[in-house]
Amino acid sequence: MNKRVSLLFIVIIIFAVSVQSNVYADSQKLTSNVDGLNIRMGPSQSDPILEKGKKGDTYKLLQKKGDWFEIQLSNGVKGWVASWLVSESHQSNVESYGTVTVDRLNLRSAPQLSSRIIKKLEIGEHVKILQTTQDWVNVLSGNEQGWVSSQYVQMDATKNDMNKNSTASNNSSKKNFGKVTVNQLNVRSNPSLNGTVIASVNAGNIFEILEESNDWVKIKVNGNKAGWVASWYVEKVDSNNNPSKHEQTFKNEMITILQNGTNLRSEPTIQSKIIAKSNSGDTFSVIGKKDDWYKLELPSGEIAYVASWIVSSTVKVNNPKAHHSKQKGLKGKTIVIDPGHGGRDSGTIGYIGTLEKNVTLVTAELLYKKLKDAGANVILTRYNDRYVPLPTRAEMAQINQADAFISLHYDSINDQSITGHTTYYYHSLQKLLAQDVNQGINNETNINNRGVRFGDFHVIRENEQPAILLELGYLSNPEQEAEINSHSYQDQITTGIYNGLVKYFK
Repeated sequence: MNKRVSLLFIVIIIFAVSVQSNVYADSQKLTSNVDGLNIRMGPSQSDPILEKGKKGDTYKLLQKKGDWFEIQLSNGVKGWVASWLVSESHQSNVESYGTVTVDRLNLRSAPQLSSRIIKKLEIGEHVKILQTTQDWVNVLSGNEQGWVSSQYVQMDATKNDMNKNSTASNNSSKKNFGKVTVNQLNVRSNPSLNGTVIASVNAGNIFEILEESNDWVKIKVNGNKAGWVASWYVEKVDSNNNPSKHEQTFKNEMITILQNGTNLRSEPTIQSKIIAKSNSGDTFSVIGKKDDWYKLELPSGEIAYVASWIVSSTVKVNNPKAHHSKQKGLKGKTIVIDPGHGGRDSGTIGYIGTLEKNVTLVTAELLYKKLKDAGANVILTRYNDRYVPLPTRAEMAQINQADAFISLHYDSINDQSITGHTTYYYHSLQKLLAQDVNQGINNETNINNRGVRFGDFHVIRENEQPAILLELGYLSNPEQEAEINSHSYQDQITTGIYNGLVKYFK
């Protein structure tokens, strides 16, 4: 009887162990996080060592047993490694690519900050994705393979995804498509300005429209991923218009270089020859666009290409003089709206953590919609959370011969009891616009009016157009900060600005 019990107990143990053992698919990989990784004959520290691995080495994952992984070496031999010395990753048979989003990104020999730096990657560089972990991506840059932080690589569509999209577009004539009319437009998780930003798209890109809801359209991006964009930034197009098949032409678009030493290349690829370098604030007329690259004509007459994700673009009006006629009303007027701060410049931070750069963008998008519906030609200096230099913002008003330039901000002061809105101007020609908009806000809201004042701010000082800077409330005051984040406050503020502009152009 005792022998039978013992035998049964052994069977139960074997069964329990087998249940804990997880078999993995062929695509699962492990990466060594240490030098001298012990690869053992069994799943315990007492088992003999087969060989030692190096930091960054990868292995095929076969199964997991407790805190140990069974792996297969390149010579086909199987062994065991401790789970706390390696990281899991997933490698797909489908080729995928990514774009580096920061300059001088470290390519490391292993997925650790302490590992050796192999080389520096440039912003905008396209890399092949070999495998990923939670915090790291294993990439191929030229002939060099290494690891980079996943937060600095934007995943592109896979080749299979792009081929599927192309086939679907060619085979279906009933689908609706839209062309994006601005650069770096936010794609959100739901049809609201409060939706999470899941991607961004650029001017000229054409996407399938999946659904429409009020002032929003749902588009398909990056393969099967879908999100919502504001409909007033999307122009309906014929489904046969495929931007990847030809180079698009532009007659009135201008781009501004954002960083010193930006590469201008001979062809629209990151691997092509650098024929010139340009500095922050330099502007060029766009003569064409191919994929995500702008085609430019340099002062020497030479043709060059620059990556769209490292410049700022704006559309120049067809007939600037027409906008300075004596015609009354908002219709046809060119108005540049400048959401203050953005990107690495967060602006002031509120008492409960509100970032000025976020709330100015919300205000700008609401004001954009109201003015656009009135027939105005409206231009935003930024459409999402990105850094735009102050000279570039002012130049947008100059390039487009704006009838009005409105810079949106929120204030902060050490005294938490202070509230209110303030309107600033610099040149005398800007004072009337400041007075009308200030009065419009005052009539529409119950906010303390701190008046119209002279202000030495770059975007209005270096601006020859009618330009003002608005401080629309104090984020340093907890109560006003809460109000600022409400839809009702934003609606009242933008309605007040709108009414002020109506009076100005009356």
